[in-house]
Amino acid sequence: MAAALPPPVKLSSAALMGIVVIVGLMAAGIFAYILFIAPGLANDQRLWWTGFTALIFAFLSFLVYAGTEARTLQRLSGLLFVVSAGSFYGSIFTSSNDTGTMLLWAVVLSVIVVIVLIGVFVMARDAEATTARAARRRLTP
Repeated sequence: MAAALPPPVKLSSAALMGIVVIVGLMAAGIFAYILFIAPGLANDQRLWWTGFTALIFAFLSFLVYAGTEARTLQRLSGLLFVVSAGSFYGSIFTSSNDTGTMLLWAVVLSVIVVIVLIGVFVMARDAEATTARAARRRLTP
C-alpha cells in the first residue's frame, strides 16, 4: 500500500502574493539584464539564456505549487514555461548556425513542449476527478 502524502501547505493571501511578487521581480530583473545589459551576447544567445532562465523559474514555481496547491503559482509556472518555449524558439529561428542543426533543435523543443502539454492535460484531468469526488461527499442542506 502506498504511503499517504502529507496535506498541502495552506498559505495566506499575503504570503502567496509575496511569493509571486518576489519570483516575478527576480525573473524580471534577470530577464532585463540578459536582454538589455549583458555584454557580448548575440541576439540568439540572449534569447537562449532568457529561455533557460524562464525554464528554471518555471520549475521552481511549479515545485512551490506542488507543495501548496495554490492556483496562482500554477499559472505563474505556466506563464514562465510559455516564455521559456517562446525564447528557445526565437533563439532557434534567429540563429545563423547550420539549418539542419536548427531544425533538429526545433524538433527536440517541440517534443518537449508536447510532453509538457500532455502533463498539463493529465494534471487537469486528475484535478477535475478530485473536485468531482469531493463534490459527492458534501451534504446538501
